[in-house]
Amino acid sequence: MALKIHPNKHILLKRLMLKKGKTMQNKQEEIDKEDIISKLPAEILVSIMCMLRTEEAAKMSVVSRLWRRIWITTIRVTPRLTIFLERESVADIAPCDLSKKIRDINKKMSRKIIEVYRVLKLHKAPTLYEFSLMADLTYKDCHHIDAWLDFAAKKHVQKLVLDIPSVMVYDAMFVANNFHSLRDLTMEGISVTENFIDRLFSNSPFLERFVLLASNKLDRLSIAFAPNLKYLQIESSERLQHLQISSAENLNTIIIKFIDEVNFESVNISAPNLSHISFAIFDDGFKFDSFVTVLNQIKRLAIEVYTDAISAQLPQILKLSKLEHLELTLGHCSIIPFHCLLDILKAAPFSITFSSQDQAVLAHPAKDNALKWLDMHIPKEVEVNQNHSCQCLKVVKWGVFAGCQSEVEFLLHLLEYAVSVEKIFIELMDLSYWRDREHWRGCNYDDQYEELCVECARLLRTKILQMHPRAEVIIT
Repeated sequence: MALKIHPNKHILLKRLMLKKGKTMQNKQEEIDKEDIISKLPAEILVSIMCMLRTEEAAKMSVVSRLWRRIWITTIRVTPRLTIFLERESVADIAPCDLSKKIRDINKKMSRKIIEVYRVLKLHKAPTLYEFSLMADLTYKDCHHIDAWLDFAAKKHVQKLVLDIPSVMVYDAMFVANNFHSLRDLTMEGISVTENFIDRLFSNSPFLERFVLLASNKLDRLSIAFAPNLKYLQIESSERLQHLQISSAENLNTIIIKFIDEVNFESVNISAPNLSHISFAIFDDGFKFDSFVTVLNQIKRLAIEVYTDAISAQLPQILKLSKLEHLELTLGHCSIIPFHCLLDILKAAPFSITFSSQDQAVLAHPAKDNALKWLDMHIPKEVEVNQNHSCQCLKVVKWGVFAGCQSEVEFLLHLLEYAVSVEKIFIELMDLSYWRDREHWRGCNYDDQYEELCVECARLLRTKILQMHPRAEVIIT
């Protein structure tokens, strides 16, 4: 039996079908526009996936079948794996809900742990260049860490990053005993021992770079034989008092950074090619005494200063004979009185790079903007001070420039004495920080960033070039 449709209804149905077809076509066009990334060549898609952490890549794999295929293919052959397991905080949970919340958190963490094993099982390549593990686990989960590190060791990992919160006591001897191909090791929040250090360098003879962060039990770092070690970094290991390194002919850089008071009782370093030492000093009680012998042999010295108590020590340190370059960074420009800073800069008979990471801004920088002050109080021609000059100051770097009058005053005053300056870098305060209303409560200067911060930097550059027409002023 044939279906009969009234002519008027036929026209209406035809219009509806055409409209539906156009709607579906428009939706498909919108999907195509939104999914431009999926149309990229497979090589680029794999590169994108390789840059994601394992957890992020796993989330991408559920977007579509295409991304899942790319994820599985990438995991099988990727040279780098990053495992990031973060536990939710219970800080703001009411006491009555705490036990339930902890159970929920533990269940989520158990699912994440299972997912890690699934990912590692997918990796089929015989080797893995880099393995990073950031895991906020409890003590009862330590066996999982050993299992994952065993996977990495069997893949002959060359670069290992291990970040475990210091609240969890983890015995890292597995690392010291099993990573024979290791060239680069970073450890954070892990309390290592002298025995660990000894076993590590005995079993990892190719180790070139060793970074130890927040290891709170180690009081003596003794490296007896490290023929390939080139870079050593120690931070926030507050009990460390003895540093002894021998047979490290390729060691050229040592970085030391402590927030609390640490005074080394003994420093004995046998490294004929050591050329660069960097200190970050936060505490008033820090003394250079134990490092004098080592400092006498280096060519480059970098010092970050967050306390004015060491200003009296620096002029003596800078008279050391082999130094060729000093990089001096102030946490903020008022850390060291200006006259003391000039004494330090004049005491150095070599090339100097001066930096300031000035973040000591209490009110919104727009309230202390220097634009009007620059126009009204800075003469059209500013001359350098030839009589009391700092001949060796070659590079000046200013980080987090906000356009405050105090910043501009300090910079121009410093550059009056820098008769030989070659480059001045001015790094602008980030726009997001300028607009951060939680930080700057009650302030709304969102639309004045270009007008005040950026324009102030441009005007400052004009003033600097009047003083130093041959210098290069770079605003970033």
